[in-house]
Formats: sequence, structure tokens, C-alpha cells
Amino acid sequence: MSFRRAPQGSEEGFTLVEVLLAVSLIAMMATVVFGSLYVTMSAIEAARAKSTDEQIVRRTLSLMIDELAVSESRATGPWMGINDQRDGQPADSVAFLTMGQFRGADSAKDTELVRIVYTREGDRLLRFSRRNLYSLTDESIEKIELATKVKGFNVRYYDGKSQLWLDEWDSRGKPGAPKAILIELTLLQGKEEPVTVRQWVSVGAS
Repeated sequence: MSFRRAPQGSEEGFTLVEVLLAVSLIAMMATVVFGSLYVTMSAIEAARAKSTDEQIVRRTLSLMIDELAVSESRATGPWMGINDQRDGQPADSVAFLTMGQFRGADSAKDTELVRIVYTREGDRLLRFSRRNLYSLTDESIEKIELATKVKGFNVRYYDGKSQLWLDEWDSRGKPGAPKAILIELTLLQGKEEPVTVRQWVSVGAS
């Protein structure tokens, strides 16, 4: 019986070069995997943030439409639209009377006439409301932040009598409220270009 000897040049195991090469390949694969995961997670977070911003805009415009549609102008609270700029961007203010449901009301019938003001301060769109129209103090004023990342807030007013669009409105110099208004809300979108959302509102109590 005879035995064949293994070739002298063969060796079992990995050389140091092969081990280093394998480690390098694993490191490269891990970098690609985690890099793709980071990009995916960043895209998901960006999509969530954009969706949240869109919901805020829709909710803000819905509130403004509801209140402006039934707005009124009286001697105690004239319908006012002030054209202004801050930091080179539109920062208009709108003030009017509307029927609002107060806190603690049991039904939609429990409403009262309130004074509403929309205005931009910095990058925020704010809503001020005053329930007691005859109060000389600020105790009845409530401030709500409607939206952030606001770059511009521009409003135009349609005069049904002259059939012209105006940049300002003052019911002390003309009767009642405008026939309609155009709201332009410009929002910051991170590194992307600002986006402008436009909304037409028909004013019912004109």
C-alpha cells in the first residue's frame, strides 16, 4: 500500500494580505449599506416634514376661509387691510369682525362677535382675537400661532363697486368689506426654493 504526499507548496488558512483584503471589502460594503440607509431615512424625514407643513397650511387656510367668509364691518370694528413689508417681504395685516364660537360653548349656536387680526411677525403667521370689543385692556386678547417658516404674507382685496383689486382696504373710507380677497402665503422649504400658496376667499358679509 502506498500513500501520496501533499504538495509541498500548499498551505492551509489565510495569509495576512487575504485577511486585510476581506476586512476592506466588508468595510466598503458596510459603508454602502449604512450610507444608503442614511439617505433613505433622511428622505423619509424630509417627506414627513413636508407632509406636516402641508397639513399646517391646509388647516391655516381652512380657518381663515371660515372666518373671512362670514366677516363683517361695523363702527366698533371696521374691516381693515394694511399693506406692509418686513425684511423686504410682504407682511400684511387683516382685521375684521366675525362670528366665533367661544371656549366652553356647548353648541355651534353659542357664538359671539369677535375681532380677528391676521399678521406676520418674523417667520410666524399669527392670529389675534378679541372677544370683548368694548374692553380697554388686553385681557380679552388671545394670540395663536397659525404657521411657522413664513417668509411672506400678502393679501389683496377686490372692490365689487369699482371692480378693481386693491393692495389695502379701509372700510372707514368705503362701505363694508371687500367682495373677495386673495391670500398669498410664502413658505420656506429648507434648502429648496420658497413656495407660494394662493387662496381665493369670497367674503359673504360685504
